[in-house]
Amino acid sequence: MKKIILSVLAIASLQLVQAQQNQAPVQPAQQNQGPTPEQVAGRQSTHLQKVLGLSEEQKQKVYQAAFNRSTAMQQLRGKDGGNRRELHADAKPVKQQFVSDVNATLTPEQQQKWEQYRLQQKQKQEQRRQQQIPSTNGASTPNNAAPTKLEPSDDGMNDK
Repeated sequence: MKKIILSVLAIASLQLVQAQQNQAPVQPAQQNQGPTPEQVAGRQSTHLQKVLGLSEEQKQKVYQAAFNRSTAMQQLRGKDGGNRRELHADAKPVKQQFVSDVNATLTPEQQQKWEQYRLQQKQKQEQRRQQQIPSTNGASTPNNAAPTKLEPSDDGMNDK
């Protein structure tokens, strides 16, 4: 009986080894790099073209501003090594530059639309944040009220 059990175990082990050898070689785990700056800029400029009614010339200028912002943010993420506070502080001037570049491209009517859009995005972000962190006493506090004012660095884009 022992011989049969040992034979079955040996055959099963051989089959397992053969199955592992026949599988495609496993690629080393690649870090999730996310979209490239070109992809981000293209997506953002196309979206803002729809939201704000940008002309092709304006879209190209917004694309360049978004590309510069995305490239700078990518460099900051690589430099800080995961320290969110430092990243947030370093990203503020980059976002402010993006906002000022886009504002310089827009007409006054488009600037008003964009400010409303950015405020809506900020409010949505705050709502999502509040849903993730439920209130302990159930009471609404001024801290979790929807934002009504924009900071210069509130660019209406989701940074991840």
